[in-house]
Amino acid sequence: MEQMEIKALVLSVLSEARSFDGYIIVRAQSRREWGMRLSNGRFERVSTGADSGFGVQAFTKGGASGFATSDVLAEGVGLKLVEKAIQLARRNEAIGTKLNSKIWEAPLVQAEEGNPAHKSFGEIPLVELEEMVMTLHSRLRDAFQEGVWQTSYRQVEEVWCIGRTDGSIVSFVVSRAVLMHQGTVRDQGKAQSTLVHRSGMDASVLIEELEDHVLERKALDRAGFAKAVCGAPQLPNGHYPLIIDYGLAKGLAHEAFGHAVESDHMNESVLGEAGKLRKGLRVARPGVNIIDGPLPGDWAYQPYSANGLIRQTVTIVRDGVLEAGLGDIFSAEEAGMPVTGAGRSESYGHIPLPRMSNIRLLVDRMLPLSSAEHLMDEVKAVRDTLLEHSELIKGEKNLLLLGYRGGQVNPKTGDFVFQCDGIIDVADPALPIYQPSIFSGKILSALEAIRGGLGEGCYDAIGTCGKGGQAVASSGGSHRYLLMDADQQVSLGGEHL
Repeated sequence: MEQMEIKALVLSVLSEARSFDGYIIVRAQSRREWGMRLSNGRFERVSTGADSGFGVQAFTKGGASGFATSDVLAEGVGLKLVEKAIQLARRNEAIGTKLNSKIWEAPLVQAEEGNPAHKSFGEIPLVELEEMVMTLHSRLRDAFQEGVWQTSYRQVEEVWCIGRTDGSIVSFVVSRAVLMHQGTVRDQGKAQSTLVHRSGMDASVLIEELEDHVLERKALDRAGFAKAVCGAPQLPNGHYPLIIDYGLAKGLAHEAFGHAVESDHMNESVLGEAGKLRKGLRVARPGVNIIDGPLPGDWAYQPYSANGLIRQTVTIVRDGVLEAGLGDIFSAEEAGMPVTGAGRSESYGHIPLPRMSNIRLLVDRMLPLSSAEHLMDEVKAVRDTLLEHSELIKGEKNLLLLGYRGGQVNPKTGDFVFQCDGIIDVADPALPIYQPSIFSGKILSALEAIRGGLGEGCYDAIGTCGKGGQAVASSGGSHRYLLMDADQQVSLGGEHL
């Protein structure tokens, strides 16, 4: 369904709900998706999907709420959902549910954003997309025959319209696409895998890759690195000076810090005290900043919250001091932070929760890094830059961590455990490679250890974030690399997860 049609339906539902003496939020969404996966020259899966529907949230004057949904986006359905949501809200009020009337304080927002994609969904037929992805997959297999390769492509378009009984109405389109290569390499009886991606808003991702081979070169580099890792030694456990790439930095910022400042987590967060954000707390050295906010064209772009508020860019940490959190309309005040429009939902059928969008960890002290076409050439450039600026810690291994493979975080205690793809000692001119190891420690100790950055910002480390049974797109990054001092509360070593 087209954007204007969906907006007309939402306005119609709101007009029919005017007699209710409470408050109504109507969320409508139409979603289309294409996906495919190839393995060793054959299609394993080609899928198409579409989903649409209404979600209606009703609030009594006292602040009790009810929520009703339907997967039918059509005239007449919305009013029935309003009636059902009102009934649920009144029932919840009668049984003494927790009340929240903050939605009445939401500012009026009226805005519309068209589809930012250069190529609309379906402009390139699915069969042509299949041919392009097969060409890219075959080209990679021919270039590196020692590996087992999988290639996947996913393209999504979401049309949203959110309206409220205060007259607010926002309408926008989110388009995203990603091409991924995953390779497995075996050597000396061991196997290592690598995963690289290229994301954008539409099928232009494929067209550009066919022309410039950027992702292919990255995949070949990482496959060669994975092969070297197969025969590499295990790193002794210890506390080392570290250089982490922007993917791992995004993981640190997102998993170990961003979730800890979401307004519904303050009672379970190392960055909360008595349920309030610990604003003014020094969490890192001066010059360290953490910022979250939507970036146009980004994998996780969303200009408005699922409650119809403008999604603000928030400086969470400014100059090493905790300054703000990610607050949604319902939990921000209780958490001691302003509302920032952070509410996101997976679909029309989910209640919004405060979530990150694109989170990046940046430092004021940034050393320039010359560009290099290949991975090991870039590693050499890192070493040369550190030597030039006297940043190599003498007498110790200075370990460069490549890749982010996920991990676990306890936001209440601040403990994190992450995994990388492999490690290189840039203090040694021979650039020896080590097996992937566990990167673990305390959130605040890791932030305090950051002393600088290498290279310009890279913010396209993408993923899917799970919370409260919902999965939403996430992204972020940092400078190309971050420099970290050795810290007794941050360890590296041990078998990978």
